[in-house]
Amino acid sequence: MPSPSTIAAMSVPLPRTSRRRVLGGLLCLPLIAGCAQMAVVGRIFYGDPKQDGLFEQITGQSLEDGARVALVCTAPDSITTKYDMVSIDIQEELIRTMRRRDINVVDADEISTALDDNGGIFDLRAIVEAVDADYLFHVDIQQFSHLVPNSPQLYHGRAFGYVFGYEVRGANEQASARHAVQLFEREFDIEYPGKHPIPADRTPERVFRNRFIDSLSSEIGRMFYEFRTNETF
Repeated sequence: MPSPSTIAAMSVPLPRTSRRRVLGGLLCLPLIAGCAQMAVVGRIFYGDPKQDGLFEQITGQSLEDGARVALVCTAPDSITTKYDMVSIDIQEELIRTMRRRDINVVDADEISTALDDNGGIFDLRAIVEAVDADYLFHVDIQQFSHLVPNSPQLYHGRAFGYVFGYEVRGANEQASARHAVQLFEREFDIEYPGKHPIPADRTPERVFRNRFIDSLSSEIGRMFYEFRTNETF
């Protein structure tokens, strides 16, 4: 049985400031729980928050308002000798993705014709003169691989390069012909899937490469259009 002194100590009232802190903490608990519930309800009704593409964040100009957008993907010989179709595959996947987001992308055949007329070499001025577009984007792939170095039995995608964005303007006092003004430049350095490679015996090589290209295209594509935050996970 507790001694009288122990009972007295247990029955000493808390100071007024301490009582206020305890009461305030108790009152905050339902508020915190309520906020969490409201966040869940908001996502149910409105979905995850949306974020503007990086191009619009930087320039204030949207590509989803009907503007004609031309897209070109290029890669050096050091890549195309091993992955001969990689620039075309990424370009086509990006175009499909952008069109699903209601971006008016110029047909790839127009870009191919402009490149072919210039000997297959990317020339900004030649494309601007040949293609009717309001914006032109150049995806310059400088590194691309799907294998861990010196480990052909491990798949790990890596792509590095730059995205350049131009606004195409007509002749004016400063220029006698259609010309491009650079508005945007962004580096990309993408690994797939994350930091951990996948053993080759778990996934067919073609399947892995296609998934890597899809992931790479989605990552680059989010520079151009509005997306929900959960798409980045």
